[in-house]
Amino acid sequence: MWWRFILLSCLRFIFVAVNNVYSISSHFFLLALASPLKLIGYGQTYDKIEEVLFGWLLSQVGVWIYTAGYKIYESGDPLPLGKECLFMPNHQSTADVPYLMALLASKPGIAAKIMWIMDKIFKYTTFGWVASAHQDFFILAGKRCREKSLVDLRNHLKTVFIAKGRKYLVLFPEGGFLRKRKGVSHQFAKKNDLPLLEYCTLPRTGALEVILDVLNCNSSYKSYINKIVDITIAYPEGKPLDLPTIIIGNRPPCTTYFHYRVFDIESLPKDVEELKKWIYYLYIDKEKMLSEYYQTGVWPHQMFNSNSSPPKEMIHDGSYYVLIHFFFIFWFSVLVFFIRTILALF
Repeated sequence: MWWRFILLSCLRFIFVAVNNVYSISSHFFLLALASPLKLIGYGQTYDKIEEVLFGWLLSQVGVWIYTAGYKIYESGDPLPLGKECLFMPNHQSTADVPYLMALLASKPGIAAKIMWIMDKIFKYTTFGWVASAHQDFFILAGKRCREKSLVDLRNHLKTVFIAKGRKYLVLFPEGGFLRKRKGVSHQFAKKNDLPLLEYCTLPRTGALEVILDVLNCNSSYKSYINKIVDITIAYPEGKPLDLPTIIIGNRPPCTTYFHYRVFDIESLPKDVEELKKWIYYLYIDKEKMLSEYYQTGVWPHQMFNSNSSPPKEMIHDGSYYVLIHFFFIFWFSVLVFFIRTILALF
């Protein structure tokens, strides 16, 4: 019935809004309580607290996806847990980030030690506030800002990723959503005699070049990237979900596939032009995989590797989610009590 759908959508919206309020408020309240540690020489302890809280916040998004009936199935190479990795997913919609949050938060030790590289527009969202405190990197899109952004990224990797001992990076090489980038991608493909891609776009390589230059195993820094994890995200029928859909749950329960291909950094071309060709053809492979899935309805997990693991549902730990929710609710109640006490003095 239509009224039931509207009621459930309203309840979900209220739940997500309230969840944002108490989780993010508690997050910053706890960071404020821990901030004196930086003044007395325990900055690393503060960083560890912030990283743990950041990972717990990401897990909240998993609840939104799980309760809406949206399932994630993983296939491909096993993730190299414990190894320093660069995750490179294709970028289709605003649902990509929350899906990745839920996915990475389910893997032990990843969410806390991750650094996101994202468009600066996200800086002004609630997640952007949290990401700013986590010192993720916000990149400016557009030709005018490209060179400066790459210089800033290089400095950020040295002063934050390396200095704070981060181990994982998330980069969207396409540099924007599929619907916005497809036209530009087609123009570039025609000029360079490359295939026209419909389900992903030809990636930009500047940020990848900087990352590999700064964080390669031959650098003088202790932190470096060992593996690249190419992630192919496939939404049902080629119709990406978006953030409002996840929040409201207005789309029927469905399955989204995440396919992993893991590459050793040492196996990548050292020449810049050869590296560009490598990543272009990586995305051409991605296009083939998505095209076959959308045409046949069967996920071709063995297209590039006969030993590839078949799709397996990502399991959500309900008890873990409940404990994290109660943790943030408790500290939110402490924050409210603190504010009321302060206001009562005036």
